[in-house]
Amino acid sequence: MKKSLPKKLEAVLLRLGSATQLNITQAVKLPYLVDVVAKQVLGRTITEGVHQAWDHGVVTRQVWHHLSRDGESLLFHLEPVPFSEEKKLVVNENSEDDVLTGDERAVVDIVAQEFSSMSATDLGRMTKIMNPEISSWGTDRQASIEAEAFDRMSDDYQAMAEQVATLTLDRLRRDYEPVTNIEDAIA
Repeated sequence: MKKSLPKKLEAVLLRLGSATQLNITQAVKLPYLVDVVAKQVLGRTITEGVHQAWDHGVVTRQVWHHLSRDGESLLFHLEPVPFSEEKKLVVNENSEDDVLTGDERAVVDIVAQEFSSMSATDLGRMTKIMNPEISSWGTDRQASIEAEAFDRMSDDYQAMAEQVATLTLDRLRRDYEPVTNIEDAIA
């Protein structure tokens, strides 16, 4: 017997897939962003999903297992992407979301608008930057949905983290003068 997704998680996928064309990798990553935003805006999560640290970023475990095993529900199905090994999530005609509240729909719509155009690679990188406390990816460790993760979604934080990641000790020694006196550095 096929195991179905939690109703709210299925409704989130339906709404995301109705807003834009999603590939499988986007479909397994965007529900995490929905819960991070919902936690800050609504004070609670929406998806009922478990978001884990996998090798290529945060993945909503139930979505991955559902799409990789079953690949469909009454609301959507998967179709191959021409000339690719990837598959895309296709919303079935006449599929309706009657599970999400108006506020929940608004959160999903914001995430779809802001993040659904990002590539799977960029989404993976972003979710890793949102969780710097995870030192070893691929461990299935639970990802953060707290305020810090939300703050790390900002473009400014993402850009700063990308820049810091390029720094090396040799570059720091070459480009910056060490501080020998804190009073001189502050003045």
